[in-house]
Parts: sequence; C-alpha cells; structure tokens
Amino acid sequence: MATLDAAVSRDAKVIALVCVPHMLSHAYFLVLPTLFPVLQPALGLSYTDLGLALTVFGLVAGFGQMPVGFLVDWLGGRRLLIAGMALQGAAIAAIGFVDSYWQILALMGLAGLAHTVYHPADYAILTATVDRGRLGRAYGVHAFTGNLGFAIAPVFMVTVATLWHWRAAYLAIGAIGILVAVALFLYRDLLREERRPAAADKAPAPVGAKAGLRFLMSAPILMCFAFFMLQMAGSGGLRAFTVAALDRLFQTPLAAVNAALFALVAGSAIGTLAGADYADRVGPRIGTAVMTLGPAALLIVLVGAVPMPLVLLAATLAAVGFALGFLMPSRDLLLQSVTPDGAMGRAMGFASSGANLAGGLVPVLFGWMLDNFDPRWIFWFAAAFVALALLTFSTVKGRYAG
Repeated sequence: MATLDAAVSRDAKVIALVCVPHMLSHAYFLVLPTLFPVLQPALGLSYTDLGLALTVFGLVAGFGQMPVGFLVDWLGGRRLLIAGMALQGAAIAAIGFVDSYWQILALMGLAGLAHTVYHPADYAILTATVDRGRLGRAYGVHAFTGNLGFAIAPVFMVTVATLWHWRAAYLAIGAIGILVAVALFLYRDLLREERRPAAADKAPAPVGAKAGLRFLMSAPILMCFAFFMLQMAGSGGLRAFTVAALDRLFQTPLAAVNAALFALVAGSAIGTLAGADYADRVGPRIGTAVMTLGPAALLIVLVGAVPMPLVLLAATLAAVGFALGFLMPSRDLLLQSVTPDGAMGRAMGFASSGANLAGGLVPVLFGWMLDNFDPRWIFWFAAAFVALALLTFSTVKGRYAG
C-alpha cells in the first residue's frame, strides 16, 4: 500500500509540473486573438496582418516540432521544457513594448520556437513515468490544463487591458511564464524521466534517423498527423476568430464576446476531464469521435447562422467545447497505442507539428476571409475542418511493426 501511495504521489507531482507550463502555453495561443479588436486600431493593422502574426507562430512551431521530438527522445524533455517556458514567457512579455508590426512578427516567431518543446517533452515525460493504467487520465489532465489556459487568456487579457492597458496585459502574462520556468528549474529533480521496460505488445523503438523517419511515415502515424491538423484547423480557427467574427456579424461588445469565448474553452476543459476516465475505460474508439465531432460541427454552423442572446450563445459554444474536449484523451491514447515505447517524443512532436502547421495556416486564411467576405465563412470553414477530422480518426488502424 505504501508503495502504491508513493507511486500515485510521484505521478501527481510529475503531472502537476508538466501541466502548469502546458496551461500557460495554451494561454499564449490566445493573447493576440482576445485583443484583436483593440490591437487593430491601436497599431493600425488589418485582420490579415494580425492573422499573419499567428501564422508565423504556428509555422515556426509546426516545422520545429519534429526535430524537437527527436531531441526529446535523445536528450530527455526536462531541460528543453524549462528553456521553452522561459523563452516563451519572455517573448510574450516583450509584446508589451512593441511599436512596429515587424516586432510583433519577430516575437511571435520566438514564441513559436519556444512552443515546439511542450508536446514532445510533456508526453515523453508522462508516458515514461506515469502508470499505464492512469495514462488516459494523465493525458486528460494534460489536455484539461491546456483548455484551462485557453479559458484563462480572454479573462486575464481583457481584465488587465481594461483596468490598465493592453501593454500591461502582455507584460503580466509573460512574466508569469518566466516565474513558472524558475519553479521548474528549482524542482527539476522531480522530472527524472525514468524509462520503464517496453510493454510486451509494443514493437521496439526505431533506432537511427532512417528508421525514425520510416516510423513517422507509417500509415497510422500519418493518419494521426492528419487528424491533429484538421482538428486544430477547426477548433483553433474557431478560438482565434470567434471574437472578431461575432463582433463583425452582430456588433457584440468585446466583454460579451470574450465571455462567449470563455464558455467555449471552459466547456472544452470540462469535456476533457469527462473524457479522460472514459478513455481509460474503453480506449480510443471511432464511436467516441462520431458522437463528438459530428454534433460539434453542426453547432458551429448554427453559431454563425443565427443571432443569439449571450446566454444561448455561451451555452452553444460551451457544448461545442465540451464535445471537442471529450475526444482529446482518446486522441492521445490513439497515438500512444500505435507508438513504440521510447518513441512518444518524436511521435507527438510529428503529430503536433500537423496541429501547429494548421494553427499557422488557418489564421491568415481566416483573417483574409474576415477582411473580404461574410464573417459566417469563419464558422462554415471551422465546421468543415472538424467534420473532416472524423474521417482521419476512423482510419488509424494497427500498430507500428518496426
């Protein structure tokens, strides 16, 4: 019993240390979109300009994920996690000092580079140390804290910007990231990254660059890559442009539309917790994807088609978030189930690069649509991407055979 209690305590401490920086990394996704209506006149920028800043972030993060995933499997995730948290916090804080557009682009590029470490390092540490029977819940808590970061961003940024100034909001939230990096360094010994013996039903981890690339190009991993990309294109595009699109469509006040965005990300956080235990009990099943992605796509279309009072709008977006969040632990277990032990860093790095590439390409597309077309296009395209993700989830089959 004492040994079991010690193992649970150890797992809980590792999960906490990994998930707090993950929460902040997701908050940093939304520090620009939540203040788009403020930044546009303050800096004299178009929505296409602001979308391009998110594109720089996403493309740097996307192309960097795979090599960082190899680095994590080789060097371990601890040092990279600490360095990434410190760099991203500093880059976001520095936005508070910008006076030109190129500075925003450069800082978002640095923030994207720092962002490459989280998913490869986090999942490598969790997969290597957390008891297999609790992995679904560990992944669920990890995804929950990411969604919690999404929920914190609009509340924090709008509150600080309203009470003081939009520059103060960036300085404050960036400084928090630097403090978290200091805490990770002080408690770094808890992240020892012990390797467990490989499971009996797992192929050995691929050794060497050629074998590693062959593994990443295997059909199950490529389908996971496609799912991550499409799911992020839909949900990420919705998060990034809900505020601006609803402002354009219905002239919804900034505080109210950010409340609706909060409902979306809070619903996702709650859905992730609900889906975590479910994933541990039933595993990653296609039925889970059908009952979440299908209704979510329909509700997204509804948000853009029908003007709603704030309470109904918030409830609808909360339902969208709950459905998308519920699938997240199953998504991570799906990837883990087709990945050899010792290769989770590169597998998650590669799959997450799909998400980050979508996160880079979609904002400039959505920004261009918002500048030139009906704002409802934002919701139509987001729903289409979510629906297409269902097809890729259903085609991930088998295991990597080496």
